[in-house]
Amino acid sequence: MLILSRKENESFWIEGKEGKIEIIVTEISGGQVRLGIHAPKSYKILRQELAQTMEYNRQASTAAPPASLRDIASKLK
Repeated sequence: MLILSRKENESFWIEGKEGKIEIIVTEISGGQVRLGIHAPKSYKILRQELAQTMEYNRQASTAAPPASLRDIASKLK
């Protein structure tokens, strides 16, 4: 892992085959840092918790469907 120190309004670049991504520190306040991101449109930028939720939902949608209420009721008789 690379760890960088940046002050407000400073930035750094990440270069890849599809272009450059610029990360800019826009504000530092209390325990929060606000970042600006300039990236090619082909890059998908997601917060970690959103990406995890999307993966969970994808996995849940491909799981076996729950039994129908009729199936459950017939087993209870």
